[in-house]
Amino acid sequence: LIEIQQALPIITTIEHDMNKKHIVLATLLSATSLVVSAAEAPKLSLHRNNIKVWTYQTENNPVFQYKAETTFDVPLERAVAVVLDVERTPQWVPYVAKAQLLSRDEKKGEFTLYMLLDLPFPLKDRDLVIKGKMNKNADGSISVKNNAIKNSYPERPDVIRLNQYTGDWTFQRLTNNKVKVMTTGYADPAGSIPLSFVNMFVQQQPYQMLMKMKKEIYNPLYAQPHLPDLLK
Repeated sequence: LIEIQQALPIITTIEHDMNKKHIVLATLLSATSLVVSAAEAPKLSLHRNNIKVWTYQTENNPVFQYKAETTFDVPLERAVAVVLDVERTPQWVPYVAKAQLLSRDEKKGEFTLYMLLDLPFPLKDRDLVIKGKMNKNADGSISVKNNAIKNSYPERPDVIRLNQYTGDWTFQRLTNNKVKVMTTGYADPAGSIPLSFVNMFVQQQPYQMLMKMKKEIYNPLYAQPHLPDLLK
């Protein structure tokens, strides 16, 4: 998954708080020490500010996957509206420099979007095209499932295109004015990103994302959310 040339000390990990990015020095482990022989049970990696983040690995895949959850004191519809507002994604999702809606079929609950990720120097930026599917489930919860797809959207020579990505959202109504938000994700970062950076990113990014969502969700834009009919 990740090309690793040598086991040398290099800039590998990022600590990302709400206001700034700090790149710190870390030592890159050897490639042979990072092979995962068996699937792992999810581990609670972070529990802070009413946000929980679990990370886990699947068999023979050294890249962490994540599951995160929190609750917001708003109606379910308001939380869903934030996630479906593609153009404002860069305002609250860390590292997203651009998000552009390419197509949307509200009757089918399907959409495609382009996303550009602005990674810290010296890492190359990434981009991807995502196909999403919205559903209202039998229990009343709403889910949004996203997967990277190969698409004719023009590639840039200075940006690495990601082809393996999943990122799902589930919204569960707890009361009329309280919603539980759950998100899971995985991406093959491609290129030469050190594994230690990738796994730090996986642990920190969901937490920072939900922290920023906590502020975005109270934006007056979402005071009267409008959702597609199939989600009502």
